[in-house]
Amino acid sequence: MNSPFKRLLAGALIALAALGAGSGSAAAGTLHIAIDTSSFGATSGYLDMQLSATAGMPLATALVSNMTGFDSSAFIDSWGVTTVAGGYLFRNDTANDLFHAVSYGGVMSFDLTFSGAVDPLTAYISHFVISAYGADGVTALGNPDPVTGALANFSWTPATSAGTNGIIGIQITDARVAVVPEPAAWQLLAAGMLLMAMVRRRQR
Repeated sequence: MNSPFKRLLAGALIALAALGAGSGSAAAGTLHIAIDTSSFGATSGYLDMQLSATAGMPLATALVSNMTGFDSSAFIDSWGVTTVAGGYLFRNDTANDLFHAVSYGGVMSFDLTFSGAVDPLTAYISHFVISAYGADGVTALGNPDPVTGALANFSWTPATSAGTNGIIGIQITDARVAVVPEPAAWQLLAAGMLLMAMVRRRQR
């Protein structure tokens, strides 16, 4: 197998591994996130969502949409979260916190979409974290990270030049959280399989 094919195959395998791993990265786009709360040991509580923020950095946003399994009430603890049609928009230029009432016992899900300004220096990487609490709003549920208290942490590394994509990093602490690839990810998977078939044919 010649060098260009080796490099192409290696790139495809790295991309496929990132999609299938509990922690990895994906090109900018929309992730579908599902949380199985059937073993949380609580019937109701709150799902907490935050986007890390600091002043003076290139703007990045996280859009939460297509929410399923959430109750009607939500507490927004800052003006960095805006209610939009079908969900909420978080900004990384000011403090933000969304405490949303939920009923546990089933699967809740939502879409998470990142976007943001180009940052050639990659001066700031934003982190969108998800935590679950009981009805008292204090008792952490699931298997959260002992430092951050998060069930999952999704990082946004901005694009470094116009016309390129930012990168979404995925770190899952609790196995109850699942990230379902968007259609583009399935297309990448299919492309990787096709590439491997081509390489094998060349070898024969």
